[in-house]
Amino acid sequence: MIDYEELKTKHPWVDIFLKGLGILVSSTIVTILLLAPIYIFNIDRQIIVDIFTFPADIIPLPYSLIGLPPIAVGMGLVVWANYNLLHVGKIGLAAREPMQTPSSLVVVGPYRYSRNPLYLGGLLMMTGLVVVWSSLVVFLGLILVYLIFRYKFIKVEEEKLEEAFGVEYLEYKMRVRRWF
Repeated sequence: MIDYEELKTKHPWVDIFLKGLGILVSSTIVTILLLAPIYIFNIDRQIIVDIFTFPADIIPLPYSLIGLPPIAVGMGLVVWANYNLLHVGKIGLAAREPMQTPSSLVVVGPYRYSRNPLYLGGLLMMTGLVVVWSSLVVFLGLILVYLIFRYKFIKVEEEKLEEAFGVEYLEYKMRVRRWF
């Protein structure tokens, strides 16, 4: 029998690969379950498009392109924050997953302005999609993702950071706002 904990510590890339494989398999299963009724019941695909763009044309096409800059800024923020975690903080991929015990406190780059630039970048990208697609459904998804980030991930991560870094993190928390 393979000891998964030993394998994870000796070969972290194997752990990342297995987690990625698990995500791939589960997302494939969910996709099949979601798409199967479309083919079984011969549902017109335009209905699905209409659901994600409901109500249609709140923001007409040339004006909806104003959502592209938040998508670009969000992507840039995520890349910048990940760069700082990897190269400045020396925090590997496995340690960056939500709910992990932090190994170092990164306070440079985008972390000078926001304690959560990765989450902020994701929310900016989703906000851009809401505008580009002019979608009420995606807007409701944005609210749901915000609530999950705020009350599930950030709350736990802040508690772990306080435990790990104590006064240093509390001083950082006083200097830097949660979002921006």
